[in-house]
Amino acid sequence: MKKNYLIFLLASMVIIFGSNFFIAQDTIEERPVSTSPSNEKSEFQVSENSYVVSDELADVPEEFVNEGVNFSTPLFDGRISKLGGHIFDVRLKKYSDKPLGGEPTKIMEKGEYISNTIIKAKDINIPKKINFNYNNSNFNLISGPGKLDLISKFGQVTIQKSFLFDSNSYGVEQQIIVTNKSSKNLVFRIFEESIGQVDAGEHSVIGYYLDNEMEVVDYMPSETEKIIGDFDWHGLSKKYFLTSTIIGNLGEKTLKFNKFSSNSVRSLLSYKTINLMPGASYTTSSTVFLGPKDPDILAKFGNNFAAAHDLGWFGWLAVPLEKLLKISYKFVDNYGFAIILITLLIRIIFLPLTIKSMMSMKKMQSKMALMKPKLDAIKEQYKDDKTTQNSEIMKLYSKEGVNPLSSLSGCLPMLVQIPVFVALYNVLLYSLDLRHSEFLWISDLSSAEMLFDIPGTGIPFRILPLVMGISWFLTQKLTPPNPGADEFQTKIFQYMPIMFTVMFWGLPSGLILYWTVSNIISIFQQLYINKKFEKMQGA
Repeated sequence: MKKNYLIFLLASMVIIFGSNFFIAQDTIEERPVSTSPSNEKSEFQVSENSYVVSDELADVPEEFVNEGVNFSTPLFDGRISKLGGHIFDVRLKKYSDKPLGGEPTKIMEKGEYISNTIIKAKDINIPKKINFNYNNSNFNLISGPGKLDLISKFGQVTIQKSFLFDSNSYGVEQQIIVTNKSSKNLVFRIFEESIGQVDAGEHSVIGYYLDNEMEVVDYMPSETEKIIGDFDWHGLSKKYFLTSTIIGNLGEKTLKFNKFSSNSVRSLLSYKTINLMPGASYTTSSTVFLGPKDPDILAKFGNNFAAAHDLGWFGWLAVPLEKLLKISYKFVDNYGFAIILITLLIRIIFLPLTIKSMMSMKKMQSKMALMKPKLDAIKEQYKDDKTTQNSEIMKLYSKEGVNPLSSLSGCLPMLVQIPVFVALYNVLLYSLDLRHSEFLWISDLSSAEMLFDIPGTGIPFRILPLVMGISWFLTQKLTPPNPGADEFQTKIFQYMPIMFTVMFWGLPSGLILYWTVSNIISIFQQLYINKKFEKMQGA
């Protein structure tokens, strides 16, 4: 039985941690450009290759780099740079940086920005960092919609970048308007540049949605990587928050990634070449999202944006579990008690399978216990002849009507539960609702419990992981040892509660609470099975 538990636990941990590893390592393939005929074939084509990564701001005074417009709405505030019109230094007003209050949550670190506008045109020298002009350096929106315009002129060509705010939305509509007042055609191409810090360990990745799939870049590209297609959105995704561009224009676009600094990645989205007639204007529109990864909020923006709240391989199961967590919260008004309620519900649903699995293992243990003296005798008699020993053991199994592989069938009902466990694991790890949620002495269910540091060690003292380890130890004590287990297996199971307590020491409290409650339920289930089996043996 213990061997089956080991298989179950190891399989669970491999799927949980391995899934995140393999998903993170998805490669980005270069999708080929369409070879269909184009009416622009003979015209000048502005190539994104003409823009190489360079630090053009190296000799520009920092006060000029940071010059721009301060904007504020009831939901967030931030800054828009005078150079390129990119958004940076964004803080969310309804989310604090500490469990018990504090400063508004900063969702963009120093050096990160989104949607820097770059325009490459034929016969016109437009610098990479477009110098925009504006009327007011402070834009404060109290209610309703509001508009902010940035304008730059290059001869008879005007570039306008407009931001349309809504006091009730985390999305900012962004319009880039190019007007050609010259007497000849203007051939140009628009690029949108963003910089984001990538760290898989901190759940900070570059993500994009293409061809009904979400892909992530959580590593530092060794060389420029290019993807071509009709993107729905792209941007920087962190554990609970998102800064992304939801693309409004249909049609093929190019998205490039390359290393920008030691810990940041540069993304460059480019649109097709535009041939603008004299006196005409061209407008491209998109929505910059600056907000939380709340599935209800993301879904309102369409364009498959809800997929940005990624819950792993078993997302189809994790989504309803997350909704169930929200429903449970409405009844108990605390996410700690909601986790306990969901754990009880899941264990009740799987109770028939669990009892069947445990009874099957108990029966096998009982048969193996009766056969142990005969097995020991065979092992002693043929200790120098392993081939004959195995043959005689199989004959004994056949004579006693025991199938050694039948123990695996008892493990199958437990394996069926793994998808549910993995899905709930991701819900508790990534759910925004658990962020800064209190439970009893725990101030934040989304992070590791913090009480005090053990004097002289610097190691934080935590109660919940210790309770989890103790409950695991009690579960083992109630489970009779497998008569066929060798000394190595026995030692492994003796130390497993200690090993997993250490492994879980720094995990979010919500996850450990789930595991602890599950262990406690297992104790009562094991007591029930033991008592039921004793009655069966007596009968």
